[in-house]
Amino acid sequence: MTTFKLARSYMKKQKGKTIALLSCIVLSVMLIFSMIVIRDSGYDCQIKEAKDLHGDYHVEFFGLDKSQVEKFTNEKDISKSNTSKELCNIVDKKSGVKLDLSSFDKGFISSVGYKIEGSEPIKDGEIVIEKEAASKMGISYPLNKNIDSMLLNKYIDGNGINHIDSANKKFKIVGLIEKPDKYYETSSYGATFRAFVHKDSKLPIKVNDTYTGTIYLKSEKNVSQFITKMIKKLDTNLSKVHENAEVDLAKYHKQISKYSRENIENSVLLVVVSTIVIYNIFNIIFQDMTRQIGLMRCIGMSNKKVKRMLITMSFIYIILGTLIGIVFGIIFSYVGLRVVYGYSSMLTIQIPSIICSFAVSIISVSLSSFIVIIKSMKISIIEATRASEKYEKKSKKNNKKKDEKSKNLLRSIATRNLWRNKPRTILTILAITFVGTMFILNLGVKSFVKKNMAEGITGGSWSMSYGSVDKTVEGSSGSSESLFYKIDNNLIQKVKDTKGVRYVEPHFHNYQGQILLSKDKLSKAYQDELGRVNDSYQEKHNNEYPLLIRGYSDDMLKKRQGFIEKGENILKPTSGEHKKVILVNNTNSQVTHSFDAKVIDDVKIGDIIDIKIPVYIDGIEKYENFKVEVGAIMKASYAAGQDGNTQAQGAQAIFREDDYKALTGQKEYNKLFVTAEKGQVYPVEKRLKKLTKNYSSTVINGKGEELKFIGAQQSSEEKLSVIYQTLTLLILAVNIIFIMRSNIITRRKELSTLRAIGMNTKSIKKILLIESELYVMVASVIGAVVATVNHNYHIAKMNEELLVGGYTRTAQYEIPWTQILILFTVFGIMGFVAVYLSKDKIEGAAITEGISENY
Repeated sequence: MTTFKLARSYMKKQKGKTIALLSCIVLSVMLIFSMIVIRDSGYDCQIKEAKDLHGDYHVEFFGLDKSQVEKFTNEKDISKSNTSKELCNIVDKKSGVKLDLSSFDKGFISSVGYKIEGSEPIKDGEIVIEKEAASKMGISYPLNKNIDSMLLNKYIDGNGINHIDSANKKFKIVGLIEKPDKYYETSSYGATFRAFVHKDSKLPIKVNDTYTGTIYLKSEKNVSQFITKMIKKLDTNLSKVHENAEVDLAKYHKQISKYSRENIENSVLLVVVSTIVIYNIFNIIFQDMTRQIGLMRCIGMSNKKVKRMLITMSFIYIILGTLIGIVFGIIFSYVGLRVVYGYSSMLTIQIPSIICSFAVSIISVSLSSFIVIIKSMKISIIEATRASEKYEKKSKKNNKKKDEKSKNLLRSIATRNLWRNKPRTILTILAITFVGTMFILNLGVKSFVKKNMAEGITGGSWSMSYGSVDKTVEGSSGSSESLFYKIDNNLIQKVKDTKGVRYVEPHFHNYQGQILLSKDKLSKAYQDELGRVNDSYQEKHNNEYPLLIRGYSDDMLKKRQGFIEKGENILKPTSGEHKKVILVNNTNSQVTHSFDAKVIDDVKIGDIIDIKIPVYIDGIEKYENFKVEVGAIMKASYAAGQDGNTQAQGAQAIFREDDYKALTGQKEYNKLFVTAEKGQVYPVEKRLKKLTKNYSSTVINGKGEELKFIGAQQSSEEKLSVIYQTLTLLILAVNIIFIMRSNIITRRKELSTLRAIGMNTKSIKKILLIESELYVMVASVIGAVVATVNHNYHIAKMNEELLVGGYTRTAQYEIPWTQILILFTVFGIMGFVAVYLSKDKIEGAAITEGISENY
């Protein structure tokens, strides 16, 4: 009890030091607590929003037959299920808008988040369609209006052969389903439009005999185990049975954020910096206590009681600091949640966030106090009673010589003062260096990635495969049909006239072609790649393999002349029996992680290959087989780094646009390449989205395409990183301010002596300002050098991997000047503020009071 009273008494007496130490602990706890809570709350809000927009079911399934569905829905783990029969697609030939057509089931429609307006379809010829799809089709007030559409069914028969069956049919719109606008703006996988007809409707084409549905489990905790069990039981795959896709993606983002390398590094950095800062302040407190401890030991206080008193003080600091830190953390989290994620809702405060908060304070305070206690036990009673922090005596001759050599007396005094307490100075500079290095690296890397993603050098294979093309305007793969989606001259001209656009390239594009080859014609590398895909999705190919079809103008072909490895460009109209194509024979292999993988083994110029292409003839869409001649073969660098390979799952064939139109019957372009002025990629993308917002079912892809999946998460992580760095800097600021105030108090006699011999207060402030700036400038320089070297080392490693993967464009080495300048500015201001907040100790004491101190 005596040791507790002594500890409490000293803490009350030294309010300034107690508050400073508590402030550091509170800030450390607040930072780690609020970062965990803000991150968890933000991602939980995103998970909830995903459920609100896309449905709150746990499991979804597609393409299962009737017997599989019966096995599925009879499982005891299921609390509720909804099922709808998959029929085919329905396509509006005027706009190219495509919808998934299924049998009407009110429970299924509600489970996927739709609200229903109008009535149900009760007979053949009646249909319920998505309101947004009707808008994209250009239909105003769609209820009770008739639509003339094409039914379309693409399927693979039992022999692995691809088929297209289509027919035209009229429907009357009797009902509308809709979702909030945010669904269409934020859907990571692209919005799929839906339509529903009566279950007994007679459709003039072969329809699917498969089912889709949603499953609610009794316990959400068992989703993964349930899916694994059902995939095995139904002998199916993850593409047909999986967790609610959007909810699963939101959960995945939460996991990768929580266990990301940056988050772990920041947490470790926080503990290190907090320990250093708390140790510094603890050490200052101990130095003030040393003489008192010596006196207490003189009058009989044992080492054990001294140790217990210091431990008691540490315990009080831990409890008070942690509890106050958590309270402030809760308040800060409410604000941070709104700033980072744009949400204002209930916070997610879990046991791990409280445990981590206590862990930070316990680790940092315990390490600091342990070192201080060890030091206190080593000091003899005599040394303790004489302890002070004065300069060691040096000969006047040496001091005089040193001062004479110094060009600036104030700087000389500040420099000597800086190294008065070397351990403290080194630890402070070390802490600032750590934070400065991480600040430059974290924010510098984010800026680097964003800039290079806009140039198509980083960001993943999608962004990096576009080459000279920056953005594309095209139909959504999920809600438009390539053969009917149109980019008319009016839209082309509007895009041309858009600010920041350099030039545009309209062309034809269809990713649903097939190349007909016997297996022995395939390269070993492509067979390995298909084997990898088969293991994942059980997709089987029987002499028909994916082929991406392009139709380019002569001008586009000339611009891509440099990519031709063999043969001649196909600029002249075909004179022979077969149309000529430029073959892109390389594909992106996830087995070798490169574009070295060829599709056709030993292909030569002049070879005739069989292909299958979707065509529009006699008012319907179907497959037609053609023989084409290989006129030229592209280099692997084309597949890797030009025109985008997003939808290429194998080979590619480039036609002259006139030949493409003649074969397919498609007259209007369906894709637009957009090249922007330097530095204008992101502004152009925003303008294109605004321009095409109400235009058919259009999406903007190209460089930065991966941001559709990670954009919101990356933005949130950037904001979290900024808050993290800011609060860590604040902890350092408390450290520097406290050290400056402590130095002034400790050297009050010295400062008073300087004033007595004629130095004014302004000059003394300059000495202290130089001293504080030296702390931060030395650390900033070291941090900037370390961060720059590390940053460029990672650029070198990345460039090496790009070249190995077949990409020809690499990132430029750089010095992250923006982040370095921000760091120098922030630390410079920090040093100035430290002196400014200590001016009361400089101006408030009388000269005689200072000189007489410690006598």
